This record gives sequence, C-alpha cells and structure tokens, in this order.
Amino acid sequence: MDEACLRDVLEAVEAMESDASPDVLLNVLSDRYARYVLCHLSDESTATLDALTDTATGLAATESGAIATPGDREEIRLRLYHLVLPKLDAAGYLEFDSETRTVERDEIPAVLRELLQKET
Repeated sequence: MDEACLRDVLEAVEAMESDASPDVLLNVLSDRYARYVLCHLSDESTATLDALTDTATGLAATESGAIATPGDREEIRLRLYHLVLPKLDAAGYLEFDSETRTVERDEIPAVLRELLQKET
C-alpha cells in the first residue's frame, strides 16, 4: 500500500460514521488474506473453508505472479482456519463455525467494503 493510498484509508476511517473501531479496521486491512476472505464474502453470504482457501490461493498467486502449489494451498488453509477467520469472527464481520468449516457473512462496515472495492 503506497503512502497516498494509506492517507486515503486513514481519511476514510476518520470520516466514517460507524461504531467499528479504526484499530480493528486497520488490522483487517493490513492482512491480505483477511481482505481476500471479505472480498469473497462480498459476493456470497456463506462459504466453506475450502472455497475461501481456493479464492485466497488464487488471489495470492495472481499477486505474486507465481503458480500456487498444493503446499501453498495447505499453508493458506491453515492460516485461514487458525488466524484469519477467528480474527474476522471476533471483529464481528462473519461467523465462523470451526466444526463444519463454514463461514456466514455478518455486518461488514460500509467504509471497509468501499476500500476493498478500490483494491480489486
């Protein structure tokens, strides 16, 4: 993220009319896998861990210009399961059922949705 984009993000966060904590929003925006998950959930209200892993693996490979290996996919799946999805659940952006490995979108602040759309 370049300096101009960061300035835009900070201005948007300061201007938002939301109860969302700027710290939580910036924490989410700083994690590319969290952004990938939220982008996926902007199109679908529910998803499986496998579907989110496929999306995140594809987007990461596109950004890096590399071909994703099965090992890359497994590493991303573990990251989503243990770190990203619990963090987004705690922030209130989704509900993650670790037993069924499914996710249901919750309320994502408008400012976050707008920033994610700018990135894609």
